[in-house]
Amino acid sequence: MMKRLFAWLLCLCLLGVSGAVAEGEALKLSDVTSEGSYAVKLERVLRVTAPSELAYHNYCVQQGSATDGRYAYIVMEDQIQHLGSIRKFDMSTWEEVKVQYGLPIDHGNDMTYNAKTGKLVVVNNAPRRNLLTIIDPETLEVVETVTCSCEMFSIAYNETRDVYVVGLSGGENFSILNADFEKIAFHAVVHDGLVTQGADCDDNYIYFPRWNRDNKEVNMPNLIAVYDWDGNHVTNIRVGGFQEVESMFHVGDDFYLAFNASGSYVYKATLKLQ
Repeated sequence: MMKRLFAWLLCLCLLGVSGAVAEGEALKLSDVTSEGSYAVKLERVLRVTAPSELAYHNYCVQQGSATDGRYAYIVMEDQIQHLGSIRKFDMSTWEEVKVQYGLPIDHGNDMTYNAKTGKLVVVNNAPRRNLLTIIDPETLEVVETVTCSCEMFSIAYNETRDVYVVGLSGGENFSILNADFEKIAFHAVVHDGLVTQGADCDDNYIYFPRWNRDNKEVNMPNLIAVYDWDGNHVTNIRVGGFQEVESMFHVGDDFYLAFNASGSYVYKATLKLQ
């Protein structure tokens, strides 16, 4: 009896060890907990420079980004004319397949893809912070605009819940909007002192990339603030590099961060325990 009990306990211990995640081992974003300490390793997959055509040369400032699972969509802003462009890339090769200039999306601070409508949704942000612009991903042209009751800096869509998460301008609070862009929840957030950027979400969590404008903290110039769907802060994920993190998106368990640095740098990010 004692031998059998000992063998059973030993088996449980071995299972526990084999199931544990070692430091440095890759994790899923949905694996994070409030007890863990996390960082990401970045692998560059795309570099987007200013267009060679003189008429479009100022479309060179990375803003929002999104994916439909096959293509990545990158907002590049012309800060002289205050217009936006969207550049479409095949994620299997990272080759550009389409671009549209002269879009009236203002700052184009963030963007998401609604899998149910098959449309891209752009947060215009400054100066029209309450405006969303709906884009056809095939033509990259404007379909319609939506005026919301709140002012926003970021947006992410969750298909399972059929809702949008929007970061609220003037701070780091965020709201949940239904499929008709009506507010159904509000969550207050403690200010972390970093610059608000884009958003992403999955069935478990909501993610907000943040940028340290002053880069005074060598070990954490950027981070991803993680919240659950009830508005509780879960953890912060350290993001290396001194480029300005702008936005993020994911396909399955793979996630990507887009940075602004005299053009766009897109990295595949691998999450690890510290």
